[in-house]
Amino acid sequence: MTDLEFSNVFLENMGVLIPGTLKFDGTSAVFKSDKKIVKVQVSDIKGIRWQKLGNKPGIRFALQDGSSQRMGGFKDSDFEKVNSFTDSNWNVRIVQSDLFIKGWNYGHAEVKGKNILFSSEKQPLFEIPCTNVSQCVANKNEAILEFHQNENIPVSLMEMRLYMPVDPEMEDETDKVEEFKKAVLAYAGLEAETEQPITLLTDILCTTPRGRYDIKVYPTSIALHGKTYDYKIPVKSINRLFLVPHKDGRHVYFVLSLNPPIRQGQTRYSYLVFEFVKEDDQEMEITLTDELEEKYGNNLKRDLDGPLYENVSILFKVVCNLKVTVPGRFIGNSGTPAIQCNHKQNPGLLYPMEKGFLFIHKPVMYIRFEEISSCHFARSDAGTVTRTFDFEVDLKNGSSLMFNTMEKEENAKLFDYLNKKDIKIRNSTRIDNKKNDVDSSDEEHDPYKATVTAEGRGKDNSDDDESTDEDYDLDKDLKKQKVDRDSSEGSGSEPDDEYDSGSEEDASGTGESEPDEENSGNKKKKSEKTKKSREPMKPKLGKNGKEKKEKKVKDPLEPKRATTAYFLWFQANRLSFKEDGDTVADVAKKGGAKWKEMGSDDKKEWEEKAAKDKARYEAEMKEYKKNGGGSSSASTSAKPAKKAPTSSPTKYKSKEHISDSDDSDSDEEPKKAKKKPSREATPSDDSDENDIASDNSDDDSD
Repeated sequence: MTDLEFSNVFLENMGVLIPGTLKFDGTSAVFKSDKKIVKVQVSDIKGIRWQKLGNKPGIRFALQDGSSQRMGGFKDSDFEKVNSFTDSNWNVRIVQSDLFIKGWNYGHAEVKGKNILFSSEKQPLFEIPCTNVSQCVANKNEAILEFHQNENIPVSLMEMRLYMPVDPEMEDETDKVEEFKKAVLAYAGLEAETEQPITLLTDILCTTPRGRYDIKVYPTSIALHGKTYDYKIPVKSINRLFLVPHKDGRHVYFVLSLNPPIRQGQTRYSYLVFEFVKEDDQEMEITLTDELEEKYGNNLKRDLDGPLYENVSILFKVVCNLKVTVPGRFIGNSGTPAIQCNHKQNPGLLYPMEKGFLFIHKPVMYIRFEEISSCHFARSDAGTVTRTFDFEVDLKNGSSLMFNTMEKEENAKLFDYLNKKDIKIRNSTRIDNKKNDVDSSDEEHDPYKATVTAEGRGKDNSDDDESTDEDYDLDKDLKKQKVDRDSSEGSGSEPDDEYDSGSEEDASGTGESEPDEENSGNKKKKSEKTKKSREPMKPKLGKNGKEKKEKKVKDPLEPKRATTAYFLWFQANRLSFKEDGDTVADVAKKGGAKWKEMGSDDKKEWEEKAAKDKARYEAEMKEYKKNGGGSSSASTSAKPAKKAPTSSPTKYKSKEHISDSDDSDSDEEPKKAKKKPSREATPSDDSDENDIASDNSDDDSD
């Protein structure tokens, strides 16, 4: 006997088509994918049907417990292969069943096994597993079905209403709606509120979603009743349980992982986080029927005594039939398995577990090791001395998670932990730190930080007057400024000039110079001052050395610009590929990749919308310009014409100017001052010579 295997087959799970491979052997049919493995034993099979699934041939396994498994993606020619294999090896023949797809609105609804079957003229239209139903409400002649939501699909069925009229000829007819509701709730794993719960937990603090709730635990569901919101969670949607201690040592977190998550408005919560005080002891009474005692065996007692968090974890462990995951051997610097850090500026605790990382909270997340490609220890430059580091986790799907501001003492412990788990570290350098050695030798020397620190210390030590606080005396300050102006050279209305260290002044700083060079030195100072006053204001320059342009003021009446086809498509489909924890850049990257993969037929709709928007913009812009729009903005953006520099008469004459004019009365031609380079003028500047010549002519006229 040879096994039969099919690739490119998909498994239907709450509207999601999971791709994988299906293999038939002598005892079972096994479906394998990256996310899920489903095994159907021959002994559990009640019947097999060949029917359409997602517009492709598929196979439906009806099981003995009333449930079913549906797989599709086959070819029409595969029917003979599968039928001959099951007939010869399993002794089960496959029945071909064509769906009735005429689209009639009238039909018959009944619960068969664990599925709701809709049929018309004794032919099936479609079926829905009862386990997908989150609530069923009976309202006179109408039954309302609400369904669990799956976050992995963009479109899902929210609600369905079935009208069941009463036949007036049959007076003793039973209530169809109530009978239908009872059958759906029985197989959907839901219990009515009127039934007795196993136990009641009052005033339990829940940090995610925030609030205090009364919790009713039923064998198949958990009901949370708060002041504003109520939730009903099926037990089958709880897939993991965590019990971790808080870093303070006084509190404990009990975490429930949900799939699908619960909703609070537009917010989805994939985790429930309950917080308990470690020293809170409370007796818990459990109501167990004979059927429940047989179901749970000796794992659950009628009376539980001890810490409340232990009793709750035992109760959920038995009811959900799941293991409670606790921290492993990792112990951080605080003596607990928790590491204090931030994620996207939200403070929380990171727990290195045996098979992944658990972060609490905002958002609560569990990162399995099999999803991680590598880790990275990054340096954090929060201060002059690095006391923290950043921990980056790279996932196999291409995204990354960053946990900031971890204490430096956690570096070596986390590094050894990752090595034991055989997780790749991109910068495999282990740093040992001493707790009391802040400026340790392993710190990298940063010259820029050292320079800034030294300059700051120098400024603090340079001014002794700033060491004490004194009252500000306005009159004293004004007198001081007047004395400084009178004692300085030149006119009091002109600012002091800066000179290069290579000037011909006396090194003593008194301003005295040799008698032969006095006239030329004074004239050069005066020419530089005059040049500054006549020189036009230079335009402001940007970082690239180009002149800055004035910012244009947008006209509010100007029409809105046309939108491209990509942005129209992106705005309409952004939420479809956005996932929890994605940044704006991540969503844009995913949108660009999806747009590139789309064909011309898929883009045609959005390109037509973009063309209509462009035509709209051109028409509105034409009307806008016709009414005189755009002229005001153009006039405001135009640069004003530069005025020619004009020399204003000097109001006051300095001592040097008077002495220069007296010396210039002689018939001898005044000597031209030698040019001296300054910060404002360069040797190649022609305007210097013109300014000096005009100064000489003024002196001659005097």
